[in-house]
This record gives sequence, C-alpha cells and structure tokens, in this order.
Amino acid sequence: MIAPLILTLALAAEPAHRPGPAGSSPVSSRPMRRERIEFRVTFRPWESGGAFRMEASSGRSDQGVVRDLGGFSASGGAVRRVLEGEKGTLVLRLQGQIRPGQPPVLGRWTVASGTGAYAGVTGGGTFTAMSSGDERGGSPYELQYLIGHLVHGF
Repeated sequence: MIAPLILTLALAAEPAHRPGPAGSSPVSSRPMRRERIEFRVTFRPWESGGAFRMEASSGRSDQGVVRDLGGFSASGGAVRRVLEGEKGTLVLRLQGQIRPGQPPVLGRWTVASGTGAYAGVTGGGTFTAMSSGDERGGSPYELQYLIGHLVHGF
C-alpha cells in the first residue's frame, strides 16, 4: 500500500514541461496556461488578405497581416488562415458551418501551427463573419471575429 503512494508522490513532484521532439530536451519548464483570446480580422472587399488584431485575457496583444488560403463555399469548406504578427506566425484552420441557402458565416477554428511566441500553442474556438456595412456591395467575409482559448507555456 505504501509503494503506490510513494510512486504517486514521486510522479506528482515531477516538474511540468512540454515534451520536445524525440531525443531532445523539454521545450519549456513553464506550466501550460489556458487563456481567452479574441481576434478581430478585417479583409479588403472580395480579397483574401487583410489585417488582424489579437487581444488575450492576460492583456497580451498582437497585430499584423492575415491571408487566407482556400475559401468557403455554399457547401462548406475549410480555410487555412495565416496570421503574421509582431510576435510570431499563427496558422489556423477554419471550418464553416453549412446553412442551406447562405454562405458559411459561422464556424469553428483550431490552431494548426505557430512560430515565435506561438510555437507549441494549441487551442480553438468559434468565429463569425459579416459584411463591413459598405453599401456598395461588400463581401460577407470583410469583418470577422474569432473567440476562443489558446493553451501555451509563455
């Protein structure tokens, strides 16, 4: 009965870290944190490039350029979104929610990869897209909000 208790205590005393590639040392000895995140993304009308601003519940922020690879269609589809900010690059995968007769302006996003401050980050959430309100025939994707969580060790 004492041996399992000693093993449990020994494992609990191990420092928290994220494993690196096989045979390497840990990437970070910092504990992982889950943080609420909001992205505001704006696109030029009918274009796949624009700008973003990110704000986190901790007060961290980032901004930069965004470009989409792929596109949504009436039958759904996925978009690979690249956010190149001052602190690193974050690649997201957006999956639109199919609604008959309407473009997919709602959906879910997940982190695909990251560099710089975003290396090793995981997470996801929901997004919504809308027109910017321009009366001259704007795109339903000009203004987007992505809200969710990132899990990181920084």
